[in-house]
Amino acid sequence: MESEKPYHHGNLKAVLGRAALKLVGETGLGAFTLREVARRAGVSHNAPYRHFKKKEDVFAALATEGFHQLNERVKEALAEGPDPATRLKLAARMYLHFAFENPARFAVMFHASFDRRAYEDYVAAYTEALMVLTQLIEACGALGAESADTAGEILWASVHGIAELGLAQRLSRTTGPELQPLVDSAIDSLLHGMPKVLVQPAKKARKAS
Repeated sequence: MESEKPYHHGNLKAVLGRAALKLVGETGLGAFTLREVARRAGVSHNAPYRHFKKKEDVFAALATEGFHQLNERVKEALAEGPDPATRLKLAARMYLHFAFENPARFAVMFHASFDRRAYEDYVAAYTEALMVLTQLIEACGALGAESADTAGEILWASVHGIAELGLAQRLSRTTGPELQPLVDSAIDSLLHGMPKVLVQPAKKARKAS
């Protein structure tokens, strides 16, 4: 039977969070266990349960913190842009750099298995990220307000896809700096083409009726 190790950490939750991220980075999400997190943190196997009832709670906390960090980084980047289109491009670049600088946290944010609707803090952080993007789209004036949510999701999906494929080494460019021009081109193309993409299907639907 495993003996209880004395607890000496001043901030157990933070210590467990760092250990959890390191574990994800080394072994992936599939091999994740609270017992292994505790072992790596140097505490008893029961210690994590002071803050987390199950591993899904750890994933939710790390993902929520990740979106808070991403949102702050994006807001800092936005302050450098002289106009909405440039700010949108800066936000996309920061998203890319965040993914490459924090691959383990990025994996938890988007690939960890937990009920995302069950964690209010996560929902709020995620919603804030999408709201920032939607507001940038509206500020660009490329779309009407009724289409901004859809446009924001399309733009997010495009930039996220570049980041994911880059991290997976599935593109000819494999580093953040190399992928930045690709992100810029995606933003330019989508801003110019989005009105047609969203408006044309609506017109066809009206004719069919």
